[in-house]
This record gives sequence, structure tokens and C-alpha cells, in this order.
Amino acid sequence: MIRMKWKTARILTSLIVTIALAGCSVDPEATARYKQETPLEATVTVPDDITPGEPVTFEITLNEDAPDFVHLELQKKDGTLSYGMQEAIQVGERTYELTTSLKEDGLYLARVHAQADGSTIFPAKQFIVGELTEVEWAALYEGAAPVEAVTEPHH
Repeated sequence: MIRMKWKTARILTSLIVTIALAGCSVDPEATARYKQETPLEATVTVPDDITPGEPVTFEITLNEDAPDFVHLELQKKDGTLSYGMQEAIQVGERTYELTTSLKEDGLYLARVHAQADGSTIFPAKQFIVGELTEVEWAALYEGAAPVEAVTEPHH
């Protein structure tokens, strides 16, 4: 008799736990109830041949309309020369350009600063102006730090 009560209690406990866990299951349609966002993305196009002192146009393509801002920061990879951030001009739907000239030969970095709908991104791309020194070639081929997105606040 005691064994039967114990067995019944175990069955009832298992049934209650199963019902409680079933009530806590994830609703497969829950994600549809929330705003679906597409993160901001940018692509920088750099001409293949850039000569120091000659005008060069950088093209920035976004996957969003009406960004809050689109700036391009240009600097030598070794940090010896910086052109600061410059505002890119809209030339088409989701397309922006910046035309400037770079003074010196070397390995450079173009970093986009863009924001739309509260999403701020800083993608970057390396490029070559004129000729590289042996040290710059070595940095390029021996594993220079990878260019990646930076998630620091815009200033």
C-alpha cells in the first residue's frame, strides 16, 4: 500500500513537472513579434593605381538609405600621416564619394565612419599609394594586423 502511494506520488510529480515545462517552451513565432533589423554595412571601393599628389576618388556603398552621416578617415598604416575624417558626398542611391589627394607613397588605411538608425560602423580597407618601402611590403606580407570592424563610439 505504501509502495503504491509512493508510485502514485512519483507519477503525479512527473506529470506536474512535464506540464510546467511544456508551458515554458519557446514559441517558434516569438521572433516575428519583434522589430527585425538589418545591421548597417558599408563597402569601400579604392582605385587600383593611386599616384601621390593626384586626385583619387573613394566610393562608399551602404546597404541603408538616409544615414545620419558618412565620413571617410584616411591615414598611413604606420600612423605617420593622417588626413582626419572628411565628409563623403552622396552621389547616388546609397552611394557616397570622397575625392582627395594623398601626399606620400605608402601603405594606407581608409576607414568609413557611418551611422544609420542607431547603428554605427567603422569598416576599413588597406590600399597602396605609389610605391612601398621594403618595411611596408614586409608588414603587408608578414601578417600585418587584420582590418576589422571597430565598435567604439563616434567622435
